[in-house]
Amino acid sequence: MSAMLIAVGLSMVGCGGSDTAPISKVTSSHAATPDLATPLNFAQIKQVVELQSMPIGWKPGAQPLSGRDVPKDAPCRKPSGVCAGETSTVVVQYNNADNTGNVYLEVHAYEDREAARAGYQSRSASSNDKSDRQISMPTVGNASVARTGVNVATGDPFTAIVMRVGTVAALVVYTHEGKVDPPMLLSLARLEAERIQQVQRGGKPTATLSNQEG
Repeated sequence: MSAMLIAVGLSMVGCGGSDTAPISKVTSSHAATPDLATPLNFAQIKQVVELQSMPIGWKPGAQPLSGRDVPKDAPCRKPSGVCAGETSTVVVQYNNADNTGNVYLEVHAYEDREAARAGYQSRSASSNDKSDRQISMPTVGNASVARTGVNVATGDPFTAIVMRVGTVAALVVYTHEGKVDPPMLLSLARLEAERIQQVQRGGKPTATLSNQEG
């Protein structure tokens, strides 16, 4: 993963949703998200982030789609490991049609909801970057926290959200030249949450950005 993506991906801090201590007061106009217990593998979460879910004209960016199933005997899957309870992971970046913005997606699947809650909390509180600012945004999935900041590698502003959707913890980062765009981030995050749930229900992810609310 490029230094730019690592810098953005690790910039999330704070806690949110019903899984952790209270954060800023947010409300959602969407119906409550079912807390599904279905564990997913790499082949399934790979479908969640495929290019066809993006708007027409978007294309692969600096981070190609990559990931893996985490072996059951991997040392990091032990209770004290950095990927405790994690079954699979996938990352990808897509650029918008005119290359003025991009979205970075990171999805981590866990063996159960308890492990996913721990993974969500860890990713929500993992950064020492104090320059980012938490922003108020409707909850996405079962729990979420959103922030805004500046990409240290490019100087471009970004908005980002960490969320838990059942047995999955995910990071969505939207970066755009010269401006922050919370509405686009919210649309992208809701898209990913819906596609995750479609897979958790045993189907193929069919949601696209064009049929998201807000």
